[in-house]
Amino acid sequence: MSVMFSSPAMIMLFIIGVIILIVFFGGIVTAITQTVRGNLRVDYDAIAAKNSLEDEQRRKQLKQRSR
Repeated sequence: MSVMFSSPAMIMLFIIGVIILIVFFGGIVTAITQTVRGNLRVDYDAIAAKNSLEDEQRRKQLKQRSR
């Protein structure tokens, strides 16, 4: 039987990769469960209102600069 990991560096890379995968999939599962529970609600109307106010301010600034 041959050894799967030939050096300590390979073992460290494997462990780091496993940790990254655990964090990644844990984040996905957390986001899905929180969304299902309703804790991660996105208020699209508030975002749209904020964006329109910012656009209006930009237009006013452009008008003042062009005068």
